[in-house]
Amino acid sequence: MIKPNTEFELCVTQMMTSEELQILTLLYQPIIGSVAVSLYMTLNTLASKSSPSLFSHHLLLQVLNVGVEDLLALRYKLEAVGLIQVYVTEEDHHLTYYLKKPMQAKAFFNDGIINVFLNLKVGNHDYQQLKQLFVQELPHIQGQNISKPFNEVFDTTVLMRSSATLQASPLPTVADNQKGVKLELAFDQELLFALLKQFGMDDQILSDKLLDQINKIAFLYKLDEHELARLIFDALDTDGFVNLEVFRKQAKQYFQFLNKGKPIEVVEMPKTKQEAPLMDETQAALSKEKQLLVHLSQNPIDFLRFKYHQKEPVPADRQLVEWLMVDQQMAPGVVNVLIDYVLNISDGRLPKQLVEKIAGEWQRKEINTTEKAMVQVKTMLKAKQKREIEKTMPAAAKVYPKTARVVRQEQVPDWLKANAQRVEEKKSLTDDDLQKIERMKQLQSQLLNQKG
Repeated sequence: MIKPNTEFELCVTQMMTSEELQILTLLYQPIIGSVAVSLYMTLNTLASKSSPSLFSHHLLLQVLNVGVEDLLALRYKLEAVGLIQVYVTEEDHHLTYYLKKPMQAKAFFNDGIINVFLNLKVGNHDYQQLKQLFVQELPHIQGQNISKPFNEVFDTTVLMRSSATLQASPLPTVADNQKGVKLELAFDQELLFALLKQFGMDDQILSDKLLDQINKIAFLYKLDEHELARLIFDALDTDGFVNLEVFRKQAKQYFQFLNKGKPIEVVEMPKTKQEAPLMDETQAALSKEKQLLVHLSQNPIDFLRFKYHQKEPVPADRQLVEWLMVDQQMAPGVVNVLIDYVLNISDGRLPKQLVEKIAGEWQRKEINTTEKAMVQVKTMLKAKQKREIEKTMPAAAKVYPKTARVVRQEQVPDWLKANAQRVEEKKSLTDDDLQKIERMKQLQSQLLNQKG
């Protein structure tokens, strides 16, 4: 996370030449925009005016008159086209911006990615005009070329004698010094090689340079490993080598066939929000929960396409989703959670009876929000897991809870209850009370005898 007071260090090897400034203005600017070019020029100017080059982001915000999120978005564009590399240390989170020079015009137009994006941005007519400004084609000269080759003028044995010295002290190479747009691998290389072997091809025919071009084409035309293998096989020449031009042409035709002639569209990724600071596990879990809620709140048909790897759902599944939303009035997030749960437990299928059963149960339980649906699914999964564990346990190992012993009480008539109560009261009299009662009985007997 960067803040206005966050400092960064600038690192640049050489200042731009006038030719490179022209390339930046006419070739890079249509792709990344004028404000991103201004950021790059500002960083270059600061690097040339100060040593050591240590600045705060507040200066950039003031010079460019943008906010922190916009500044990050501009920096990401420069990173994407290879004009800047960002390094950060783990200990103190020290930032270093390493400025790279623009590609030479010939390398730019032969890149295979950035030149295609320029063509799509400005149109083919203006693209060809820009290309003519920088790439001068060799003039057509009549006659035979009689220029002497190198080995006819110089003695190659002299080079051979010094070859040991050349091998002992090679020129330094920097891995990050390669120019052009860097792409992550757009396909599974091991899978592609395995598919090529099924076609009887040796993966050794694919050099690193050829693989780089194939990767760019796979990125542009969204080709998977099976499509790539078929196109590579079809592009083999008579000598068994891959004709790159044929491969490019067939890949483009295949893409247009799948998309009914529609051209490639240049789509910028959504703006990346300001990077969050380091979070603890609880905060990270809450952040993932929010992202999951956003993902589950999309249109259920789109969610179903996502689960089916962008393939159109079959009519029966579409009707089932429409029934859940229209007839049952279930929220989109609840429908998506239900779909996801059923697909997981039913091997990627949506059995109608099971969906209707779960939907009815959720309606009775008033599960009407995405959060409630997620909690319900967790509860159902835990119950299912418990049942599976109990099935695998031996009978002797099962522990059943002890039930409280129930003592049966007989219904007693009221009169019996009263008699019993008197007996209990009699039992509760003391010895003195009994003696008094006995004396009263004797006295009463004497009185009766006197009367008699």
